[in-house]
Amino acid sequence: MKDSKTIISHLKKNPSLKTLEQEECFDILIKLLPNSLTNFIKFIYTKNHTLFFVLKHPSAKMEFNYKRNLIKDILKKIESFHPKCKCINLKEIKAFVSNKREAKPEILKDATIFYKERSLGDFTNKTKDEKLHEIFEKIRKEILKNNA
Repeated sequence: MKDSKTIISHLKKNPSLKTLEQEECFDILIKLLPNSLTNFIKFIYTKNHTLFFVLKHPSAKMEFNYKRNLIKDILKKIESFHPKCKCINLKEIKAFVSNKREAKPEILKDATIFYKERSLGDFTNKTKDEKLHEIFEKIRKEILKNNA
């Protein structure tokens, strides 16, 4: 019985799955880049021997343009240190900013209380402002309702 590593390595050598090996090399590339770039990279892909970086912010594109030569040098060194990354045949490197916004996480509106209320609701309301007085009384009613 073969172990999982040998099965995966055989799959990567399959010509139809060559992109898996490239993706692994691109992950290595992203880990070697400075944090000022890695935080702004959404994803990367190749097309027509060009490596495209999709960035989150226009300032990241400016940073990318300043560090383009660094990225090219890192790519050359990856090929020498990682023999499996010799499959990368890139002629150009480009970056652009995605115009699609990331979906914001949904906020739960109907939150349930999952802890035991510590207050007993026996505080004195000394506020002179009528609006604040009403708000504190609503809080007191909620506390008494939760304790009951």
